[in-house]
Amino acid sequence: MKISLSLFIVAFLFASGCSKSPEGQSSAQSLSAQHSSPSGVTAANVSKVISVEKNEGRKAADFSWTDESGNKVTFTEFSKDNVVLINFWATWCGPCKRELPDLIALHNEYKGKNVKIIGISVDRDADVLGLVRNFAVGANLTYPIVIDNGELEKAFGGIRGIPTSFFVNKNGEIVKKMIGLQSKETFQAALMAAAQ
Repeated sequence: MKISLSLFIVAFLFASGCSKSPEGQSSAQSLSAQHSSPSGVTAANVSKVISVEKNEGRKAADFSWTDESGNKVTFTEFSKDNVVLINFWATWCGPCKRELPDLIALHNEYKGKNVKIIGISVDRDADVLGLVRNFAVGANLTYPIVIDNGELEKAFGGIRGIPTSFFVNKNGEIVKKMIGLQSKETFQAALMAAAQ
């Protein structure tokens, strides 16, 4: 009986996500400090959101950020002729962190194959750019990370829990939304379905 209860609790924790309140943020900050990079080394793909434009119907919101070269990028440009997985997450969210290796693996597997991944950090901190950048370096995040200012969440209909992932087809339409921790295989199946 004790084993069954323990397995149920572990399964529940694995399947669930984090609430949007960052109770564990201070521990995430100390974790990101452990992952700090040497001076002068930054995560090339971390930027704050510049602008957000909500779209009607199934169309994904258009938003912009700065790429590693300092150029402004819009989601419309980024997603053109691509299937995109948009993953809302935070450095303090345990289930979010468990998804990251799978997202990195998928990003690497689908490079150059019209499939893209973008992370949207919902972290809040006095130095949120430094916090997320240090975490991204430590976690070897290779796909673009955009730090939300709260407007992007609203444009996607409000995010109640994280991780939350959206799958956008080549027409820029959101075709699937997943809340909570997902496996690599689940992500892969949703990406392939979005490509149809």
